[in-house]
Amino acid sequence: MLEDKDPKLALRLNPFNVDAFITLSEAMLGGAAKSADLDQLMAAAGSMVAWAPGDARLYSVRGAAEWQEGQMAEALSAFRHALVLAPTELQALQWMIGHSAEQGDEAAVVDLVDALFRRWPDRIPVYAGRMPAIFSDTEQRRLLVQRLELGQPWRGALISRLSKSPDGALFAADLLWDLAQGEGIQNGGEINQVLGALLAAGRYDEAYQTFLVTLNGEGQKLAGNVYNGSFSDTPSGAPFDWMVRRQPGLALSMAKPDGGMPTPGLSIEFQQAPVRDPGIRQYLNLPPGRYRLSVKTSAQGAVLPKELFWSVACFKPGTVLATLPVEQGTYPVAAISTELVVPADHCRLQVLRLGTKTMTGSWNDRYSGKVRFEDVQIVSVP
Repeated sequence: MLEDKDPKLALRLNPFNVDAFITLSEAMLGGAAKSADLDQLMAAAGSMVAWAPGDARLYSVRGAAEWQEGQMAEALSAFRHALVLAPTELQALQWMIGHSAEQGDEAAVVDLVDALFRRWPDRIPVYAGRMPAIFSDTEQRRLLVQRLELGQPWRGALISRLSKSPDGALFAADLLWDLAQGEGIQNGGEINQVLGALLAAGRYDEAYQTFLVTLNGEGQKLAGNVYNGSFSDTPSGAPFDWMVRRQPGLALSMAKPDGGMPTPGLSIEFQQAPVRDPGIRQYLNLPPGRYRLSVKTSAQGAVLPKELFWSVACFKPGTVLATLPVEQGTYPVAAISTELVVPADHCRLQVLRLGTKTMTGSWNDRYSGKVRFEDVQIVSVP
């Protein structure tokens, strides 16, 4: 439109074209406007207000010009009037958020941010980075959490954007901790996104503690060095829960009694195909020390040409701490175990996984039969 492409021409054609005036004034205020230009802009805004007294944008233009001239009281009055006319007027909201934050009026900031994010969700990326500074202490953050507990439509987008930076992810984790103490609904997708961001930033302890704090009552019962080691619940997809990736060559079931077994477990049926990765893993947060990895396992006609084993390794640099082979053949439930030592350095995060030694996927190495795991435990030993 002409108002956007050539606002000066649009104003010459129609001196009372408010849209053209807004476009031109925003460009002027966004640059290094001279005092004379600002005076002219305020005068023009006054004329426009007489023509369109209900247009809140005109008051925001006048307020921005007055602010740059140092007329703070007049500017604030203009912004407040703009928000009376239109509670979601973009420029007035943004100016008042900045002013309220400077004044330490967090309650006003929450109301203004709520209005801004509801009407202008594209502004969330701009303001997400400022949130940790504005809501830096527990009492300030409580006001924001109370609003998030209401299930605001911008909550997910804010958590997502916060997760884009290490500092933002830590602030998002604080919000999740506070939300977990209240009555708001926990969102697994939000939690997993924050956990992933913390892990990517190397904040392993914070990630694990956030995982534990955000567990519901039933989830708390499954917590341990290995989460849900009994396979009694469906995986949530969280990094410190079982992460299951469906793979060709096998059928997998979890958290269901199988083959007449009275207890839940992890059952794998191999389908006469090579298997490079069964796709079962979980992150661990074990302190330095000595541990015993134990697994209850059974098998029916299991043929494992390139082995099948549980392993624990340091996430970085990938040092393998222990492997626990699974026997092939047919046998009832039996306990197998091995010991491992988590070093004090360079192993703050570990990975527990089920793996094979298959490298090429050759059809000469076809896996078949069934294997079942009923319990995976890691316990500290003297």
